[in-house]
Amino acid sequence: MEISIVESTHRFLAGLDHDTLRAAELSARACSRQAVGCELALQEVLELLVSAKALAVGDDFARGEAQGLRMWLTRFAMPLVIQRHLLDVDPGSLDLEELSTPVVPGGLQARRLFWLVVSLASFEGLRQGARTRAEGLAQRLGISPSLGRVLVEEAQISVSALLQGDEPLLRRLSELRAAIFLLAPDAG
Repeated sequence: MEISIVESTHRFLAGLDHDTLRAAELSARACSRQAVGCELALQEVLELLVSAKALAVGDDFARGEAQGLRMWLTRFAMPLVIQRHLLDVDPGSLDLEELSTPVVPGGLQARRLFWLVVSLASFEGLRQGARTRAEGLAQRLGISPSLGRVLVEEAQISVSALLQGDEPLLRRLSELRAAIFLLAPDAG
């Protein structure tokens, strides 16, 4: 039986102690500021990451997903219990249709979700087959091919900078990514 990502995340967060929850909230704000250009609540961050993981698995991007997710969460000092939850969650048991912030085709949340998926996949490398799958995912999320290509390239550069520990470049890319997310949808 499928349960919603909102319900699953809410249940998980309800079981956390106050100190862990507080640390996770601080981490989520820093993580979302860096990744998507604005501060998101912990629930939203977890929902986005679980959704990205589910899409990554469903679209055969799963090989790099665990390594990328672990590195990303460690970078923002996400508490270990949260990291384990995100790494262990079975995306096949979750209903992707319900998120607290709906994924409107081509909208801001769709762009964020797409970027997260291709970023996680970029830890393994995006060869031609993965790029083709990314194009298909962009289309399903209502993202134009041109915007999809820009987000794929930016994700690959961001992962490369992260792996090299290039903090100044990561800060610049975060600003660029925030601007890209806000671009008006196009037809092309």
